[in-house]
Amino acid sequence: MSDEQTRAAALAREWREVRGVLLGLAEQLPETGLGRATERAGWTIRHELAHLAVLDRDVVHIFERAASGAGEVLDETREAIALRRMRGQAMFAAQELRLNALRQYLADAGERAAAAIEAQAGLLNHPVRLAGRETTTVAGHLEHALTRAREGITVLRDALK
Repeated sequence: MSDEQTRAAALAREWREVRGVLLGLAEQLPETGLGRATERAGWTIRHELAHLAVLDRDVVHIFERAASGAGEVLDETREAIALRRMRGQAMFAAQELRLNALRQYLADAGERAAAAIEAQAGLLNHPVRLAGRETTTVAGHLEHALTRAREGITVLRDALK
């Protein structure tokens, strides 16, 4: 196994672990709990869970873009528009779901993201530049998404107290 494959396997495993914790927290919720406020101003638990679906979609999209433009650094203005629309669509779709369907949606989307990480190990060092961020690598973007997902665990735990 190459270093990239080992790193990808570790990132995919961490993605699945974080997703498992988040889904475990979501299992504790009644349907009415989705409207409970979180520490993020104006956000509910439903918003927080929908944001996780956005992270999954981001991961898959970044791998798709990196695979289609070997060596290309994504253009910031062009990519910013595409990501904004894609993120909005993913968040809206997730927010419209009832709790059981949302849990399944998150489980499926999380697995698609983890599978993309494993399948595209060779792209981890591919450069990407996204709106509002410095140029980084696909792996850097994944680490940022994992940080956001871990923050989601803290937000959900606090909201469930």
